Amino acid sequence: MRRLRLSLGLAALLLLWATPGRGAETLEMNCPVCDHVDVAGHGLEPNATLTLVIRDVRSGQAVLPQTQVTTDGSGSFEREFDIDLARHPSLLADLYERNGTTLVLAAHTGAQAPAHCKRAASLPYTGTGTTSAGMVAGGLLAAGGLLLLLATRHRRYGPSSPRS
Repeated sequence: MRRLRLSLGLAALLLLWATPGRGAETLEMNCPVCDHVDVAGHGLEPNATLTLVIRDVRSGQAVLPQTQVTTDGSGSFEREFDIDLARHPSLLADLYERNGTTLVLAAHTGAQAPAHCKRAASLPYTGTGTTSAGMVAGGLLAAGGLLLLLATRHRRYGPSSPRS
C-alpha cells in the first residue's frame, strides 16, 4: 500500500512537472465602440519592439498594416487604433517578433464589432425572378377557374344535342 501511494505521488509530481504551463504571452483586442479597437499585450519581453497586423476576417485585407509596438519595462503595451467597425466587423490580430528571418513570438486574437454598429446594407435577393413565377401561377389559377366554370355549366344544362 505504501509503495502504491509513493508511486502515485511520484506520478502526480511528474505530471505537474511535464504539463506545460499557461503561456505567459497574451494578446487582447476589444471593440467597445464602433470607430476604434483597443489592443493590449501582456507577459511579453520587456522593452521589445513587436509587429502588429490587424486583418478583416471576411476579406483577409490588412486594415492595420504592419505597425510597430513597443512593450514597457514589465512586458506590456496598450494601444488604440482607429478602425471603422461598420466596414470591418470581424477582426484578427497578429503580433510577432522577428529575429533576422526567424519567427520568435506569435500571438493571435480575434474580435467582433458591437451589435449596435451600423453594418453595410445586405445584398438584395438576386435569385430567380418572382414576378414571372407569380404571373404563371396566376395564369394557371385563372385557367383552372375557367375549366371549373365550364364543367359546372356543362353539368347543369347537359350536353348540347346535335342538330340535324
